[in-house]
Parts: sequence; C-alpha cells; structure tokens
Amino acid sequence: MSGKDFFFKAGSSGSLTSYEKSSPLYPLLSGQRVGQIPIDEHKEIDREECATYQKIFSSLQFLLLLLVFGCTRLSCVQVREPLILNSVLAFFTVFVCTSRYALRQYHSAAWHLSMNAWGLLLFAAVIVWQTGFLSSSFFPLFALCIVLTSMALGTKTVFQQTIAVTVCWLLLAAADPQAFSGNLSALKVDVAYLSGPLIWLSLIWLLAWAASRIADEAEVTKEKIRQLSRTDQLTGLWNMKMLLIFMQREYQRILIRSGKFSVLMIDADSLKSVNDAFGHHAGTMLIVFISETMRSELREEDMLARFGGDEFVAFLPDTSCQDAWKVAERLRRRIEDAPLVYEGHSVRITVSCGIACFPDHGDDLNEIMKMADRALYRSKDLGKNCCTIYGHEEEEG
Repeated sequence: MSGKDFFFKAGSSGSLTSYEKSSPLYPLLSGQRVGQIPIDEHKEIDREECATYQKIFSSLQFLLLLLVFGCTRLSCVQVREPLILNSVLAFFTVFVCTSRYALRQYHSAAWHLSMNAWGLLLFAAVIVWQTGFLSSSFFPLFALCIVLTSMALGTKTVFQQTIAVTVCWLLLAAADPQAFSGNLSALKVDVAYLSGPLIWLSLIWLLAWAASRIADEAEVTKEKIRQLSRTDQLTGLWNMKMLLIFMQREYQRILIRSGKFSVLMIDADSLKSVNDAFGHHAGTMLIVFISETMRSELREEDMLARFGGDEFVAFLPDTSCQDAWKVAERLRRRIEDAPLVYEGHSVRITVSCGIACFPDHGDDLNEIMKMADRALYRSKDLGKNCCTIYGHEEEEG
C-alpha cells in the first residue's frame, strides 16, 4: 500500500526546523493524519479475493446454463421430464441474475459466495437426476463443484459438499431403475452398472482430499505472507505500518475511556561508529541486540516496532509520562549495562529516547508522535544516552 493510500492528507504545512528535516519520521507524517489508517488491510484483501471468486462463479454459472441447455437439446441426451428440466434452467437463470446483479453489493461477503457454491451443487444434482441418474453425462459437474469450493471456501465447506455429493449419489442410486430392480423380497443389484458411478464417487472423494490439502497449504502460505507484511525482517518486531494500525486502535479505545498513553522514540547512539570500527555485520547485530533487549523489558500489552535503520518506536497504553520515563530509563540502562560481544570485542551500546504522552501533550496522535521525535532530538542535543520528556529542557534523570 502506498503512502498516499496509507494516510489522509490534511492540514497546513509550515517550515521545518533542522531536526525535522533530518528525521525519517517527518516525510512519513508531515501533513498526514495517523487516525485514517485502515484498521485491517488484510480483511480488505480477503473481501477483494471473495469478490473475485464471486465473479468466477457467476461467469461459470452462465456458461453452465448455456452448456446444459445446448446439450439437453441433443438427441443423444435423454431427459426424463423436459418440463422439470426447463423449469430448473429458468429458476437457476433467475438465481444467477439475482446473485450477480440484484445482490451486487454483497459480492465481497463470504455468505454470498457460499450461497452460490451450494446453489451450483443443487443445480448439478437436479441436472444429473433428470439426465440419466448415475449414468448421466453431467455427473462430473459434482467434481467441478468440489474444485471451485476448495479454492473459494476452504476445507470445511469442501468436506460438507463431498458428504452432500455422497448423499446425492445414494439417492440417485436408489431411484435408478438400472441399479436396483425387483421388490424388497427379491431385490437385484446390478454391480457392473454401479461400478462405474462408484469409481466416480471415489474419485470425487480423492479430489476433495487433494483440493483440501492444496487449499490448506495456500492458506498457510497466505498467512506467512501476511506475517511478513506485518513484521520487520531483521528483528522480528512489528513494522511501522502495524504499529500505526495498533496505535489507531488504542487511540480510539482510549478516547472512549478517557485514558492515557505514551509514545517512546528510541535511537541507537553508536551505530555509525560500530559500522566504521567492526563492519556492517556488527551494526546489524547491534540493531538485533537492542530490539531483543527492549522487547524483553516491555509489557505484553505494549507494542514495539522498528521504524527504520536504528530507530524504534514503542507505544505504551495506559501509561503516564512519569511511568513512561521510568520505562525508557530502564530500557536505556539495560542496554548500556549489557555490552554487545562481537568477535571477542565488547562493544558499548547506548540509546537516546524521546517521550510524549496523551493527554499531557495534546489530543492529536499525529502531533504526539512528532513531539516524541522532537524530544528524541533534544536527548541527542543533551549529549546522547539519556531520556527526555517533550517540553523538558533538562535531561531527565
């Protein structure tokens, strides 16, 4: 998703001070509103995927109507009750048109897609019934239903439809005069005749199993892709997009509850010197070490994300400014007291931190993030390796 789609443009822009021009935060936030970030982008993607499958179903249903209508007009296809068949074709045509046009606004809904899948299965069952029972040339329509359902609706619905196909097979077999003949006391079963349809049913179950496995693997792959899009590849922390989504949710919740929160902007002080002295691999290890140390010190409800480079952002729900400063100081001292050991060398690491809080520093999430960034640059001006609350001119602690 592009930055243009990610934020809502608003407000006036003024001239930037030197620290604003050098901060990576300002190109992202300047003139934007954090509160307009989509809450769950992946749900939107799922809805678009559902709408795409709906288009495929609709097109296939129209093609099937034409195929069945044309084939049933051939002399080689025997139709038991033409009136029933034509009524079913007319009803299914109305169903497809209603689903495609009258219910267009529901194309991204899962229930609408499920309705079409079951409607297609019912249509297939009636066509097979009217064109020869188990010997019908349209019996493979069941396999088509299973394949489409596996792609669009997943394993559970595939299993349900396969059971439904099996029930249809049993009912068709019971009604098929070629399969069973005679009365109950002298019932004759044509095993040779049933062998072909039974093989078809077995193949449908095999197809359902294979399609379900493929669907499951595809879902696992999609979940991995979702996770990759949410996390920073180097540290495993949430990326900035997920942090902003989390912040928006918490911000809305806190507004309702009249609560509070704090934002920490944290930056490593010695990345460049470590890169120069030991190489970029050491710098990478430094970033990972800082992220793991901070993650171990924060609460489960806090959220830590890598903003980029050696800069991190922590969002602390239900935390006052003083408590946030204590957390930041604990993080700073923990990092300072545990040097990174790289190829036998003990590398001293320090970080600087800026703190801004709601509602102490305003009621706009966008501005609070900027204030935390300004406080971080104030910590840099004070000599690094310290934590500063926005608006405090002296070093905190």
